[in-house]
Amino acid sequence: MNSKVLNKLQQLIKHSPHILMDGQSLQSVINGTFDVTLDTTKNYSDILAIANEIDQQVMHRYFSKVWQPKTKKYKYSGLSIIDEVNALAPASVVDLGCGFNEFKGKINNLIGVDPYNDKADIKSSITAYKPDEKHDVCICLGSVNFGGPDKIFFELQHIVNNVVKPGGLVFFRANPGEMHSHDEAEWIDFFEWTPEFIIDVCRALLCIPIVIKKDTGNRLYFVWKTTVSTSS
Repeated sequence: MNSKVLNKLQQLIKHSPHILMDGQSLQSVINGTFDVTLDTTKNYSDILAIANEIDQQVMHRYFSKVWQPKTKKYKYSGLSIIDEVNALAPASVVDLGCGFNEFKGKINNLIGVDPYNDKADIKSSITAYKPDEKHDVCICLGSVNFGGPDKIFFELQHIVNNVVKPGGLVFFRANPGEMHSHDEAEWIDFFEWTPEFIIDVCRALLCIPIVIKKDTGNRLYFVWKTTVSTSS
C-alpha cells in the first residue's frame, strides 16, 4: 500500500467528505491532486481500492515515461554485475524490474521482467511473475523499493519461494528512502531500506547473506543465497 497516496486521500475526504458521493467531484479532485484519471469502468469498493489505482497509475507514468536508467554510475550494482553473474555460468537468470532490459544480450540466459517498460521480455509485476521453472539467479536492482514493509516482505518472500532455485543467488540494489528529483515521482512511496531490515528479512526467509555494501548514491547493494524452499 502506498501510504503517501492513502494519507492524502484520507485528508481530502476528511475536508470534503461529499466527494465520495459525487463521482465527478471525486474524479476532479484526484486529477487535480495526483494528475491521474480513475478508470470509470472499474468498481472501486473503498478508499484502499482508489489508493491502489492511483498508486499503479503514478508508478506506470513515472517508470514508463520519465525514469531513465543510470546503471553505469553504480560501483557494485552497475555494469560490474554482468561479469559477476556470467562467472556463475547460470542456466537461467531473471531481471525483475528490468526497465529498459539493459542486461539483455550481456548476461547469459537472461529474461527481463517489468510491469511498465515495453522493452521487457515479459510485462509483469514481481508477485505476478511465476516461472514454470525457477531461476539460478535473480537480479532486483531498484525494483523491490515501493510501499510499506509488509509489501516489501511479501515481494521478497515471493522471490525466494517462487522465483529462485534453492541454492540460487539474488542480487539487490535498494533505496534508503530517498526521493527521486522528478516532479512525477512526488507520489511514489519509496521504502526506507536499512542494513538491519536486510539482515532480519534474510534470516526470516532462511537465506544466507553473502554481501552487503553501500553503493553509489547511498544505495545499498546486497546478495542473498537461498537455502531451502519456504512455504508460501
